[in-house]
Amino acid sequence: MRKATPFVLGVMLLLALPPQVARAQSLLFDYLGFDYEDPDPIPGSFGEPGSSYVGLGTVPGLFAPLAADTATYQYTYVISGLTVSSTTMYPPSYEVVDYGTGTLKIYEDAKSGGTPADYGTNPPNGTAPPTFTDGTLFLDAKLTGFQLILNTATGTGSYEAVLEVTGGTQFGNFGSQKKGWTFAGTTGNALNIPSGYAHQVDGQVYLNEPSPARRTSWGAIKKGYR
Repeated sequence: MRKATPFVLGVMLLLALPPQVARAQSLLFDYLGFDYEDPDPIPGSFGEPGSSYVGLGTVPGLFAPLAADTATYQYTYVISGLTVSSTTMYPPSYEVVDYGTGTLKIYEDAKSGGTPADYGTNPPNGTAPPTFTDGTLFLDAKLTGFQLILNTATGTGSYEAVLEVTGGTQFGNFGSQKKGWTFAGTTGNALNIPSGYAHQVDGQVYLNEPSPARRTSWGAIKKGYR
């Protein structure tokens, strides 16, 4: 299990920016949506013991090896099954939450004759997740090592996990590259967060581009973040 020291925590919060395509060898898809907890033992808190992370939204960009048709279909995603395994507090308002294994599923639904995605309010409800899970299972994936770093005072933060493709109509397109994808994103506050959701989320899934090793000192590393 990964631990975040105060210095690492500070660095990661400073770097809580949307992942950049320039740092990726291959961008698989990007996504936008909202998250909430279900179950949520303590309403108003986030990452408490016994809670489970749920995220859902739209997938506006999908790239090879995915074979998508965004002109004909709408693509939505649902993250589920992520139960809190530990929460570490860093006063006054930072916390690091580690989760067990969960899943991410992307669905393909026809724009004409399909059901538009509808967040509704106070999820789960009659439209969320149901209008995000109808259609064909386009991609099924496992998420491991999911860690959320959150400023509880502002609702902003970042998260990261490892994604492995496990099924869906696109499974055969991945060949030997089903493992090792980085699932990452940021959380934030926005005026358009529907009632009952916790954060707006924005993220990407990509493969890291190999970078050459370079010798440096710990002092130089710290200086770069001042």
